[in-house]
Amino acid sequence: MKKKNGIAAAVLLILILTCILPTGAFAEETQEDVTPNAKAAILYETTTGTVVYEKNADMQLPPASMTKVMTAILVLEQNPELEGELTVDERAVSHYYCSSMEPLRHLYAGEAISYEDCMNYMLIASGNEAATSFAFELAGDMSEFAKQMTAKAKEIGCENTEYRDPTGISPYNLTTPRDMAKIAAYAMKFDKFREIVCKSGGTVPPSNKREKGFDYENSDPLLAENPYITPYHGYIKGIKTGWTPSAGYCLTCCMEKDDLTWISVVMGVEDEAVTETGEVIRGDVPETIRLLGLTDGVTADDLKKPVNVLLIAGVIIAGIVVVLIAAVLYRKKHRREM
Repeated sequence: MKKKNGIAAAVLLILILTCILPTGAFAEETQEDVTPNAKAAILYETTTGTVVYEKNADMQLPPASMTKVMTAILVLEQNPELEGELTVDERAVSHYYCSSMEPLRHLYAGEAISYEDCMNYMLIASGNEAATSFAFELAGDMSEFAKQMTAKAKEIGCENTEYRDPTGISPYNLTTPRDMAKIAAYAMKFDKFREIVCKSGGTVPPSNKREKGFDYENSDPLLAENPYITPYHGYIKGIKTGWTPSAGYCLTCCMEKDDLTWISVVMGVEDEAVTETGEVIRGDVPETIRLLGLTDGVTADDLKKPVNVLLIAGVIIAGIVVVLIAAVLYRKKHRREM
């Protein structure tokens, strides 16, 4: 009976090891530098968990306003339907915490604004004072909110991400393309986030502090009201731009095409780009388009490799060895008992 139990245990071990073997693997890394003007980049497919392209994907760099994706995550975790309204804290619009606001087109201290309008303004127009307003509303303190952002990044699985503010103005906010792809994929699980980041524009409505609202458009040229048209235009679903002098141009993009969901991240593009027609655009845009070009004709099957036959053979041999050892031990014990 004991011998049978030993053999059954060995067989079970073989089955378990076989089941946990990876049936798919990362596609071979593209050798060509597809993003020559970016310091770092990645192209990731979320449904198969495949990295198709990476360049310095674990290099820590300032994400600039791509930071606001994590700010949105913290807000949505507490209020996924973006219900209710908040009042803009005076500190949220101070130069110390929010040094970049467009003249005459910004939120005011004491202004009442709905969570949804504030989130729209933050993610679409990249309103810095919207991000700081959320921070003071939810944490009461800027540094405390930044600590929560960093903790959430670690919870998601980001090993090289830390935050000092909710806007991205600080040069000490740091992340990597790999971490940013994880953050973006996590954010896209929220319905409100998905709904907002693909909009071409929005409006800050009249309030207790303004008689007239103001319109704004998406900071991403691929999604603006007069978008930069690419072959992938109809498939792009967001997500977020970024720029500061220390970060350069940054862009995280989500594209859904042929039943696959792609996340691309480019960081540290220093210069603007000039198109064939002479149009000047953000330098991260052509880098992103070249990354998306790697998806042409790719299917889910292309992203999976056959199971490693040698690895399976090794597991089976190991299982047989376990069976033989169990049999020998049983015989020795049986002889002693006799």
